[in-house]
Amino acid sequence: MFWKNRKIIFYIFLFLFLAAVLIWSFIFSQGPASVLNSLENGKTKVVFFDVGQGNSVFIEAPNGNQVLADGGPGSQVLNKLGEQMPFFDREIDVVILTHPDADHLNGLIEVLKNYQVNEVIDTCIEDSGKGYAEWKKIIEEKKIHHLCAQAGQKIKLADGVELDILFPFVSLEGVKFTNTNDSSIVMEFVSNNSKIMLTGDAEVKTEYQLVNSSLNLKSQILQVGHHGSKSSTSQEFLAAVNPEIAVIQVGADNRYGHPVQEILDRLKSVSNKIFRTDEDGDIEFLCGKNNCVIIE
Repeated sequence: MFWKNRKIIFYIFLFLFLAAVLIWSFIFSQGPASVLNSLENGKTKVVFFDVGQGNSVFIEAPNGNQVLADGGPGSQVLNKLGEQMPFFDREIDVVILTHPDADHLNGLIEVLKNYQVNEVIDTCIEDSGKGYAEWKKIIEEKKIHHLCAQAGQKIKLADGVELDILFPFVSLEGVKFTNTNDSSIVMEFVSNNSKIMLTGDAEVKTEYQLVNSSLNLKSQILQVGHHGSKSSTSQEFLAAVNPEIAVIQVGADNRYGHPVQEILDRLKSVSNKIFRTDEDGDIEFLCGKNNCVIIE
């Protein structure tokens, strides 16, 4: 009788163990549908998060490498990452801070606290803000690899997929700015022949420098600078980029009046489609060799 009971208990535990293995295997094989689709199709996912009045862009290559550029004004970015990443994935390969304004920085502080981040890229400018001081403190405490951005640097995500830093042209380490927007990193996402121009809060001053350089700025998609403020998106820069699609990251009914009508009219003259996070929510693209397609 004793051995018979032990045998029954053994089979019960074996059944429970196998059931647990099957359940967890299923869970770990599942992720957001868009993640699975991007991996299966060999395409890179680029998501412009709706984080209110601020910027945050998430990129995941087919091999699973991930980049987060800016984090918006608060902790909402954590919810957005939770929607895009499986719950067990707590690691982000590269986090980029385009410049230390609160509407780009604050969310990234929460990301550093809650995720394992392997590398951080920013401009390393001098800034006296409390948020920026906390940002640097966490990087130091967690011993995260820290790179100061400069044109020519490339962040390779997969074969044919990379982020190219276009601006600043020279190192800004230790430089103090009256207007931190003038230090904003400008990048181009490249997936073979697909290109997305990521401008952060770069203003006309930076745009003119880029236009007058030897760079080929033409891109299928433009992240509109400074949330559609009149201080960015000059006619000359727009002509050089010549985007088919424009994306504006902006908060609903924001106190700045972004995006301004002047910029909307200017965009309509060149872009077939204009998407806004205040109206469209998260804006997601799948980018292959030749173009990026919006997921609606």
